Amino acid sequence: MRRPIVVLGEFDGFHIGHRQLVHHASLLARRFRHPLVGVVLDDGTAGQLLNGIDERCWVLMASGVSSALAVTVDAPGSGEAGSLAIAEIIERLHPETIVMSCLPDDPASARYPYLRDECERHNVGVIEVPRWSDPDGRLISSARIRSALAVGDIARANDWLGRTFTLSGTVVYGSGLGRTIRFPTANLELPQNRLVPMNGVYAAIALMDDGEERRAAVNIGVRPTVEQDGKVLVEAHLLDFDGDIYGTRLHVGFRRWLRHEQRFASVDELITQLGSDVQQARMLLRN
Repeated sequence: MRRPIVVLGEFDGFHIGHRQLVHHASLLARRFRHPLVGVVLDDGTAGQLLNGIDERCWVLMASGVSSALAVTVDAPGSGEAGSLAIAEIIERLHPETIVMSCLPDDPASARYPYLRDECERHNVGVIEVPRWSDPDGRLISSARIRSALAVGDIARANDWLGRTFTLSGTVVYGSGLGRTIRFPTANLELPQNRLVPMNGVYAAIALMDDGEERRAAVNIGVRPTVEQDGKVLVEAHLLDFDGDIYGTRLHVGFRRWLRHEQRFASVDELITQLGSDVQQARMLLRN
């Protein structure tokens, strides 16, 4: 069997730059008839993430790689950790070539010390693909997408992702308040290290386990009108839906930011605002 082409990266968010990198590696693999393997560098010390490791491997597979795996390192860019990661990849996969992204004025091998030494020692080629830029000429990165989400800039984050930013989680029981005020919500249980957008209300499309899509008004926040010192929750009110989806997995794709989270003087004022939020989400998502 021919030695594989390996496309290497952290792939957090799998934005349009990542897709271009995989496309470049795919063209190379097809041209020389080698299998294409995706490798996710999993930084065990990373903070909030756009995607979990399993999700990144799945997306790589959906993008055309023949197989995908994750290699865990404490800090992918550090000298010893980077060297060990590259050595492990070479030992496990015996690649023909490693394809990775680089900055225009900063070789990728500078971020992964000893990469070229390890590859030359094992007769492995290295191809560095320039990172992708937006129409303004600024490099697209997972860090920029996280920064956009941190201020509620869903539109820009979605542009850089090339798709709708999505949070996926199991629907769990909440306090039940939403149902008592006629706005029942699906509360998402998320991994602790999963990044969520800025607190506020969003228009979204929710995809259920059975494949059905529903328009939704989503609140992210601590519910200051009804709770003190509450934890951040992600609550999706599915428009025109009254079914039981507890225990199922819900995928919430964020389309538009509507407003900041705020404290209301009474529950009645909150109900009035929620009605307005739902109508605004309905209008924005009508197409």
